[in-house]
Amino acid sequence: MSDTDKQILGKWGEEQATHFLIKKNYNIIDRNYALAKKGEIDIVAWHTKNKNQKTLCFVEVKTRSNQDSSAERSVGKKKMSALFVVARDYCIKKNIDMDNTYIQFEQISIYKYKDKIDIRHYEIPVY
Repeated sequence: MSDTDKQILGKWGEEQATHFLIKKNYNIIDRNYALAKKGEIDIVAWHTKNKNQKTLCFVEVKTRSNQDSSAERSVGKKKMSALFVVARDYCIKKNIDMDNTYIQFEQISIYKYKDKIDIRHYEIPVY
């Protein structure tokens, strides 16, 4: 079965996001980590943040073929809750000490319209 246009756009967006993060010195360690019936994390990476803190980053990628800011609005409480569950599972399976590891959730929104690409990178605050 072939991919739909939406799936093709999504895969393309994840590739763009990966290259974008690598250019910002992120060390990509995993992609498309899924937990059955709970969700998926698009990109997992290490990055040195403020004060030289090695931080484990869980990155959600949203790609759109328009410029209406819908990608930013697509990650709400329900999606974040699922990301937390999948991230916790990831840390347990990879033997990452969550109590002593800096963890950051991030989003990359990619807008591809006409001949332009707009990439927006956000840190998601965790309350």
